[in-house]
Amino acid sequence: MEAELWADVSRLGPDATPAAMAHVRTSAVTTVLARLDQLAEWKPVERIALACLVLRPDELDLGDSAVDLVVAGSPEVLDAVRSQAAGRRIGVRCEIADGAGMDAAAALCGSVDVLIAAFVDDTNIPLELLLARAQGTRTRVLKELISSAEAATVAGVLESGPAGIVVRGDQLGDLDRVGEALRVRRETRRDMVPLEVVRAVPVGMGHRGCIDTATLFAEDEGMVVGSTSSGGVLVCAEVHYLPYMNLRPFRVNAGAVHSYVFGAADTAYITDLRAGEPAYAVSADGRFRKVLVGRVKVELRPLRLIEARHGDTLVNVLLQDDWHVRVMGADGKPLNLTEVRPGTQLLGTVWEPGRHVGIKVEEQIDEF
Repeated sequence: MEAELWADVSRLGPDATPAAMAHVRTSAVTTVLARLDQLAEWKPVERIALACLVLRPDELDLGDSAVDLVVAGSPEVLDAVRSQAAGRRIGVRCEIADGAGMDAAAALCGSVDVLIAAFVDDTNIPLELLLARAQGTRTRVLKELISSAEAATVAGVLESGPAGIVVRGDQLGDLDRVGEALRVRRETRRDMVPLEVVRAVPVGMGHRGCIDTATLFAEDEGMVVGSTSSGGVLVCAEVHYLPYMNLRPFRVNAGAVHSYVFGAADTAYITDLRAGEPAYAVSADGRFRKVLVGRVKVELRPLRLIEARHGDTLVNVLLQDDWHVRVMGADGKPLNLTEVRPGTQLLGTVWEPGRHVGIKVEEQIDEF
C-alpha cells in the first residue's frame, strides 16, 4: 500500500482551524485528524479520510458524522473509544519517551487499525522496533514528525518503513515537502539501455494516439512505447521547442494505436487507457513515476517504423512520421524522429517477452 500522509489539526484553536483545513483540502493529505469540536469546520473531500481524536472518555459523541476512524489520544482512553466507535476503525496515539512507553505501544499492535507513534527523540531506531512488533498484524504504524527539521529528512524516516507520516497542525507548512517526499518514494526504477537503430522507414497511414496527462513532464521525460512486449523506445514528451505551435508539456505523441505503453511492472495498450487511469512518465535515467491520464486523442496520421536492437533483442515502434515527434537519444538528448537513421543510438528498455493483454505470461509468444 502507498504511504499515508496525515494532517493533525487537533492542537489548533478555533481561529487557526478554518485556514488550516482549507490548506489541507488542497494538499496531498490522505487523512485529516481533528477534535470532535472541529468536525463541523471540515468540508468533506472524497480523497481525504476524516479521523476524530478523542482525548477524554466522556467526549465521544459522533452521531451521524462522516468520521472514518476514531483515534484515542492515549492508551488510557482506548477502551472507551472501542465501546463507542459504532463500527468505525480504531486508532491510538502513543507518546513514546522511554522503553516502558515503547513496550506499551507495542502491546497494542494487532488490537487497533492505526497506531500513531509520537517519539520525543528524532531517532528512528524505536520506530523500527515498533514496526517489527506490528509486522503481520492489522496495525498500520504512522510516524508523527516532531519538527520541521525532521520533515526535511523524511525520506530517511520512510526508509524505516512506517505506513505513513503525521504532520502536526503547527507545522502544516511542511505538508507540501512531505507530500513530495512520498511522491518520490512511489517512483520505481528500471535500467534504460541503448538501442541501435537498424531500420527507420515511412510505412503509410495509420491511427496514432496522443496521451494527454494531468501532469507536466520534465525535459528528460516521456513514455516508453513499443509494438512488441520485448521492449520499447523512450518517446519524449512535447516539452521541446516547436516553431509553429505552443508546447504541450502534458502530452506524449505516443504512437500507433496498437502500441504498448510500458509501466513500472506491466503494460497497457494505448487504446485501453482512459481518463483517470494511471500511466507512467519515464525519465532518461530510468525513473518511472505514476501519472494520471486525462485523455487519449486518436487521429489518422502518416507513420514511421523504427526498429532497434539491444544485444539479441529487437524492438520496434510505429510513430507519427513528423519531425516534431522526438525520441530520446542514448546520450539523454532528444532527437527529431525524421533525423533517426540506421546506426542512431536511442534510449529504451528491454523486457522478457511474452504478454497477454499487457500482463506477463509464462508462455512462448513470437512477435514480429
